[in-house]
Amino acid sequence: MHRVASIWLPTSTAHSGDVERGEIRPSQALFVDLFPSEGTTNAPRLDWKIVVLFPTSSSSSLPRSPLRPTASGKKSRDALNLEPSNVANCVSKGKSEHFDCRNHIRVIQPMGDGNRLYMCGTNAHSPKDWVIYSNLTHLPRHEFVPGVGMGIAKCPYDPADNSTAVWVEKGNPGDLPALYSGTNAEFTKADTVIFRTDLYNLTTGRKAFSFKRTLKYDSKWLDKPNFVGSYDIGSHVFFFFRETAVEYINCGKSVYSRVARVCKRDTGGKNILAQNWATYLKARLNCSIPGEFPFYFNEIQAFRGKFKEQATSSSAWLPVLSNKVPEPRPGQCVNDTETLPDTVLNFIRSHPLMDSAISHENEKPVFYKRDVMLTRLVVDKLRIDFVGIDLDYTVYYAGSSDGRVHKVVQWVDSNGESQSILLDVFDVTPGEPIQAMEISKEHKALYVASDHRIKQIDLVMCTRRYDNCLRCVHDPYCGWDKDTNTCKPYEPGLLQDVSNSTADVCDSSVGKRKLVVTWGQSVHLGCFVKMPEVLANQEVRWYHYSKEKGRYQIAYKYGAGGDKFIETSEKGLVIVGVNEQDAGRYDCWLGGALLCSYNITVDAHRCSAPAKSNDYQKIYSDWCHEFEKYKSAMKNWEKKQAQCASRLNDSNQNLHTNEVYGTPVV
Repeated sequence: MHRVASIWLPTSTAHSGDVERGEIRPSQALFVDLFPSEGTTNAPRLDWKIVVLFPTSSSSSLPRSPLRPTASGKKSRDALNLEPSNVANCVSKGKSEHFDCRNHIRVIQPMGDGNRLYMCGTNAHSPKDWVIYSNLTHLPRHEFVPGVGMGIAKCPYDPADNSTAVWVEKGNPGDLPALYSGTNAEFTKADTVIFRTDLYNLTTGRKAFSFKRTLKYDSKWLDKPNFVGSYDIGSHVFFFFRETAVEYINCGKSVYSRVARVCKRDTGGKNILAQNWATYLKARLNCSIPGEFPFYFNEIQAFRGKFKEQATSSSAWLPVLSNKVPEPRPGQCVNDTETLPDTVLNFIRSHPLMDSAISHENEKPVFYKRDVMLTRLVVDKLRIDFVGIDLDYTVYYAGSSDGRVHKVVQWVDSNGESQSILLDVFDVTPGEPIQAMEISKEHKALYVASDHRIKQIDLVMCTRRYDNCLRCVHDPYCGWDKDTNTCKPYEPGLLQDVSNSTADVCDSSVGKRKLVVTWGQSVHLGCFVKMPEVLANQEVRWYHYSKEKGRYQIAYKYGAGGDKFIETSEKGLVIVGVNEQDAGRYDCWLGGALLCSYNITVDAHRCSAPAKSNDYQKIYSDWCHEFEKYKSAMKNWEKKQAQCASRLNDSNQNLHTNEVYGTPVV
């Protein structure tokens, strides 16, 4: 069985720490700006959304953003320490003092205009929450926030648990702000919950509406879920998770991906479901091949379809007949859920699951790859002005368990069908799973976090990543300048062909190199110093144009007498023992696109046979001299290689540097 990675549901939460010179350290906490690059005067500032969306698992130290130079030129760090309480009690329950019994900040959400932050931490397996200013200072006593102090059901006890939370400002009962969360609400993990906090009058500080939650200990509502994300969309809050499939339990254990929703104005029932959601519904996310696939919020029609039920504990799960569904339709948003009749509330209590699964858009994944597990996904939307036409592209950045980021672009073709290609693969945190990713539109940067570091990557990497036209024109951020033969950030007038609709778009930009080689010499022709991973599995063809044979495709024949042409690991071509018949043009093609071209001239006069013994001796002496020079050069090269390898090992252990990193445009 092959593991298949595909774009949508990431599968795990992170354990992270603080940033030290552009990297997270496991001994501290959260996210902070990177240091400026050499030659810059100001540290790049992050927008507030990025600062608050990187909490995962760490200790109680919250660094302030950005890092600022002091008078001595060194960077200063301001931090707010939120130390755990009752550590001894936590240790007495068998938990680790130096990890489990720390205060891992698991929720950070902006409140209102972003001037204040809501935070919740594990607090030594006794969840606690706070409200602070966004500059990491405590609120004064007269700004007491009601309902804050105990974090149970708002964030997990265990820092390793998958949980989610979103702060919702508008649309709740009384239009009052509240936190919606999905987490474990008990130390034993027996009670998993989708929860909304109590709602308080902002003027008087009095409770206006009580909390709402999923039904306790009811596997039809939730069955050992692992939460992935939560989103405030319109009149609903959506939760994404995976759980044991209760409808499949009679056939064995199976885990399904789910999406659930609740109405934001839900106040529960009057007598039935008084403390529970009266509008809770959930549906399966359809994954038609192994792995997880994209889900789009315009594909939520399953919530208007049939419900699923199990008549007895031994019977199969079947759709509910339409005439058995009460009115108003269960799960529908109403002004006051306390006015719903008991028939509707009882139906919701026993029928939260929809019969239909939600299919992924276009009936195919945006991207999938065998033997890769994707852990995080972020998306950037682009609109390009191309010859007076607005073209829309969606760029996916998918992080994997081996520390790589896969960059995929999707578009709709002229037939209205969705198309996508893999653009690039970045080796960002080698050997470490990517635990968090966010895009800063303001700074045009991607931020990637593993357990031990955070890295900053420019979204627009044209000159540094693409040295040829073919790869450049496929990236919607970039365009090829024919005049300078360089890849630049896209602007009208540059070459671009994301959809690969014009195969010869780069032909005029392909460099045509001329080589003069000596008879009998072997020559290497190549288009790449290192073949890009995204092109490695595509067919590369070499063609020879000669006076005698005309144009023909070069075939590789290995074995006795068949080693005239050798294909290199980077799809280059080696011609062994060049003679007059090997002269002419050599073109390298990838699909319908020309990658590179060489014109070879064979100089037979440089290798005339010696006529006298003195000539032989002179040539022999010259070769001996050249060979000694070669041996000396080889020793120097080996020495430098060893030095480079040593530096690279040190760099990987300390910084994990990579050529894709740069200072984003600010």
